[in-house]
Amino acid sequence: MGKFNVNIKDRHYQELHHALGCPWPNEVMGDTYRNYFVIGDGDTEAAARMNASPHWTNGRETLGSVCFHVSDEGRAALLAYIRANVEIPARYAITYRHHEGVQIVSARSRSAAKYAAYLEADLEWTFMEYAAEIKSVRLHSRASFPQQSR
Repeated sequence: MGKFNVNIKDRHYQELHHALGCPWPNEVMGDTYRNYFVIGDGDTEAAARMNASPHWTNGRETLGSVCFHVSDEGRAALLAYIRANVEIPARYAITYRHHEGVQIVSARSRSAAKYAAYLEADLEWTFMEYAAEIKSVRLHSRASFPQQSR
């Protein structure tokens, strides 16, 4: 479903998110694009910090670098952090009249979702030609704005 490219201000949680391949919140607890974070030397401040955290597995040396993996506890902590601190845009599922499958795009509204899908399509059609091919635009997941709920 693409990456959830977001600016996470807390370095620890940003590293966890990066190690998992920048998944969307609903994907954090499942199989992710990846699960590793490589640091150079095992005798660094980063290695000591990661070894001391329950959110990382113990680092293992691989090809001259130390590699850490996010633990299940780290995944749960990351998900809780994202839900409490990160704005999550709504996502829309778009289906087409003459093509099978569903396209998921993030946007602020249904009309913005149509345009986002158009930009991703990379076709030489006009927007109106593209919009005529859209069968439906449905809410896939709601937006979350944690700053407003405080």
